[in-house]
Amino acid sequence: MSLVTTRGASDLNTWGRSRHDLVARKSYPWCEGVYEPTAANCKKYDFGNSSSTNCIEPKNCTTFYDIHNFKNETQTAAVIKFAELITNVFENGNTKMGYAYVQALGDGRGYTCGYIGFTTGTNDANYVVQQFNKRFPKNAAFAKYTKELERLSELPYCDNKNARNDTSGLKGFPEVWANQACHNPDFVQTQLDTGRAMYVEPAMRFAAQFNVTSPLGFALFYDTIIQHGWQYTEPTINLPRILHFTGTRSSFKSEYEYLQAFLKNRRQLMCCVTGDDDTWASSADRVEDLQRVLTDWTDNKDLEHPVTLKNYGVTVKGTEQINYDTAECSSKTVPKNWTLPASATVVLPTSCANATKTTN
Repeated sequence: MSLVTTRGASDLNTWGRSRHDLVARKSYPWCEGVYEPTAANCKKYDFGNSSSTNCIEPKNCTTFYDIHNFKNETQTAAVIKFAELITNVFENGNTKMGYAYVQALGDGRGYTCGYIGFTTGTNDANYVVQQFNKRFPKNAAFAKYTKELERLSELPYCDNKNARNDTSGLKGFPEVWANQACHNPDFVQTQLDTGRAMYVEPAMRFAAQFNVTSPLGFALFYDTIIQHGWQYTEPTINLPRILHFTGTRSSFKSEYEYLQAFLKNRRQLMCCVTGDDDTWASSADRVEDLQRVLTDWTDNKDLEHPVTLKNYGVTVKGTEQINYDTAECSSKTVPKNWTLPASATVVLPTSCANATKTTN
């Protein structure tokens, strides 16, 4: 029985991939004033409560909250692409989708892979491989790693600093992942479909359930769910917890004011989290950037104009190509005749029986 999960804290900056390394706690300019980790600012988050434990062992084949009864509203493909590009800047430092990226970060999660950081230590990289093998059974690229990925997925979920961090049985896996991402559009589409099932669709459902209807509101929920997850197994900081502290949409006069409060709580929570390092506080600059984007509500609420992420020095236009990884692959231009196949629906597991179910 394999547990199919995603990283509760899935942002690659947070876990040291690009701009922020794991270092001793220190002061950050975006964690000052109302965001300074003082007793007064952090008291409401109650980190001493047992409900705020770092990890909870799952009791079934999923670590996700049950959201099947949530409203189900959709955003356009253009809006989804814009949101993915914004978050990719925070994840990878640019608008080039990192499909071929693989690295062991020493963060307790094994190899971090692909455009949104699927990891071998938290089962979602295994799920990508499962989906790929199911769709394209004649491609045996990952055949030698299937048993080891399954073994890692069956280990106690919270043992992420030792057993689940092990990559010794995955020799050559980074090269295979990168090779498939750079030369096989089927594998890129599998990443996209899996990522959208795990993050895009839940972000749309959470937004709809909390009566957030704007494209920008969806993008804010999407970035939050990418960085913090929506799993009950890592409850210190996740999307449901941020929503809990923000309150209901009806408590605010407008969606704009609600989203202001949502981002304020997210940033405060990140700055207040304590521990042996400052992994959350160091990446709260992304929320500061999102707050700037939100401030220009009239121009940005529909995601129809370029947005500038000042802290990261990147302007997102929404028209950038996202079908090929020109950052990690040797080819810095999209190869001739590179075309992604049709998308397939990935069904996330609610029990062991449908853990690898896919429908076209």
